[in-house]
Amino acid sequence: MTFCLEKISASIHEYNRYRVNLVEAELKERDETGFTVFFDGSFCETCGYYDYYEDLQVLLEDEYGVNSRIIDIKHLEKGDLVRFKLFSDDSKLDS
Repeated sequence: MTFCLEKISASIHEYNRYRVNLVEAELKERDETGFTVFFDGSFCETCGYYDYYEDLQVLLEDEYGVNSRIIDIKHLEKGDLVRFKLFSDDSKLDS
């Protein structure tokens, strides 16, 4: 469990290095089934709003081996809360 948390935290740090002028991600919650990230910033409208969330998902999988899927997005007055569900390699194929 701690190992996965370290990978999630590292991926968010890496994510923020390249997007800090537009958007910043912050881990808000982590449990056995997934985690929630708060995204805040100016969000380049021409880039595709949801691409920011999917970029973190791809980074997690490609660079850190953490399989996840976005299952919920809550739009707030300032920023968005995005819920990611964690999957083992086998269970992602069934979902």
